[in-house]
Amino acid sequence: MYPELSTLLDYKNNNVLNRYSKDYPDNRLDAEKAFRELMKFIWLNLKHKSDKKSAPDNKELDFIIGIHHEMKEIDDMWHTFLLFTKDYADFCEKYIGKYFHHSPNNNTEEITKSEFEIDFTRFLSYVYDNLQQETLEIWFHSLINKIDEKH
Repeated sequence: MYPELSTLLDYKNNNVLNRYSKDYPDNRLDAEKAFRELMKFIWLNLKHKSDKKSAPDNKELDFIIGIHHEMKEIDDMWHTFLLFTKDYADFCEKYIGKYFHHSPNNNTEEITKSEFEIDFTRFLSYVYDNLQQETLEIWFHSLINKIDEKH
């Protein structure tokens, strides 16, 4: 099972927020927003894992939840949180029940553009269905701006 989103959103760590503010003063997301989005990302990962376990034949759940380059500031926050190893390990144990690893995608298999589009579309739909449009707009701000500029 996984924690309620509100439970993760209630977690605060001033050391992490202060360090992020110091290290990333020019990021679009301030420390509190970046931390909130990280908590949402972690929750979404846990929910996705649970949903896949509950419905293994649901093809709409066949996608990877990962940090896309448009989500760099959320990744910056995750890296900042990881610097505080004891706090991060304690958070994982208390809220998740086990260590939640930050693992880069080392997939050496190339996927086709079509496979990526299917995977990414499913991911975006899942974000929208579970965290609504506002989260999509925050996570993919730069991508949305590029699309708007073309139209």
